[in-house]
Amino acid sequence: MRATMIDLHDPHVFSAGEIRIARDRALAALGRLDGTVAGLGGDALAIFAKRLVTGCVIDALRVERHAFTEGRFAAWCAGIGTLSDEATNRQRSPSQVMRAVLGELATHSWAPLAEAAQAFHDVAKPLADGPRSPDEADPVDDLWEAHELAASIAPSEEPNLALAYAEAAREHVVFAPRETQLRMFGDGAYRKTYQLTSAGPPTWALGLYVGTVLKADGLLRQALPLPGAIVAHALRQDIEGGERYLAHYTAIGRAAEALAKAADEARGADTVVRERCASLRSSSRAPSLARHLAGLGALRSDQIERVLGLSRAGVHGMIASLRRLGLVSSTKVSGVKLHAFVVNTPTGEHVRSGRPTPLASLSTAALDEFDGAMKAVDAILTKSQTD
Repeated sequence: MRATMIDLHDPHVFSAGEIRIARDRALAALGRLDGTVAGLGGDALAIFAKRLVTGCVIDALRVERHAFTEGRFAAWCAGIGTLSDEATNRQRSPSQVMRAVLGELATHSWAPLAEAAQAFHDVAKPLADGPRSPDEADPVDDLWEAHELAASIAPSEEPNLALAYAEAAREHVVFAPRETQLRMFGDGAYRKTYQLTSAGPPTWALGLYVGTVLKADGLLRQALPLPGAIVAHALRQDIEGGERYLAHYTAIGRAAEALAKAADEARGADTVVRERCASLRSSSRAPSLARHLAGLGALRSDQIERVLGLSRAGVHGMIASLRRLGLVSSTKVSGVKLHAFVVNTPTGEHVRSGRPTPLASLSTAALDEFDGAMKAVDAILTKSQTD
């Protein structure tokens, strides 16, 4: 399927100048994103991939009309509380939506993204949803339709930034926006007409596959999902082409800019972790924990135990070390501590300041002996907790 190409030099095209600027900005943003991701090192790349997975889950939930804050999302994933205080009987199950997104990304062709989705799945333990309608549509079906739609788009002769994909979605039975419905209530003497807000199309599913189309056009090296790249306004039937094109290009540009910013932040987080943890033992797992928190967001202790395979005592020790280094902040939610990655002013003796650290004078053999002793202590503590 091919999109009808628009002549950006035609004065009769709606907002031709604005469309051209939006398209050029989106092209530049995609180029920056592609170059930034290609330049990430292994640890920074893993942080970015985890942030991308988290962004995809959050975008899907918000498109499904779940209202929540970042803190509420972390608490929900940790199984501490519900995602929102609002009634969710008109929205699809949030845990079902999350599982659909993670299941799709866990089989992605780009290995860092697939590994990040699996890591998110391993730690996310949201509370069970309330009773759901048996007629509730399965979000996995939306993903299948988006996959088939992306596969049907032929590469364009010139870069149109997945415009053909959006135009095909506009005519699709699943993704075409539904019209607002009017319903009348009354007892015969008094009647009122209410406007029922229809559920928006599942554009989050389209966003997971827009990278496939952009990669086929040579605009991305990896088929990255772009949360928020396809917006419902660009799919509406009641607006003319120029306005749709402008909305589409603007959304693509903003989504690419957001991911490029996330990639820059991932590189920065990795650099800070590397610098501040340089005084720790080479075998310390604390840097790995800091990078997990930087990518996945706030976690509770038992989630950290699962993702890193550590004992409770080992996690407690690493959290204390990272807190002294100014890399972790802990807050209580419903009596349960959540540990989040931060960049604060370090405190304590583990800060590197050009002076030898307390372990600098020890030989390699002594450090290895110390590491062995610590592992033995962890093993004893783990055994005592299970007995």
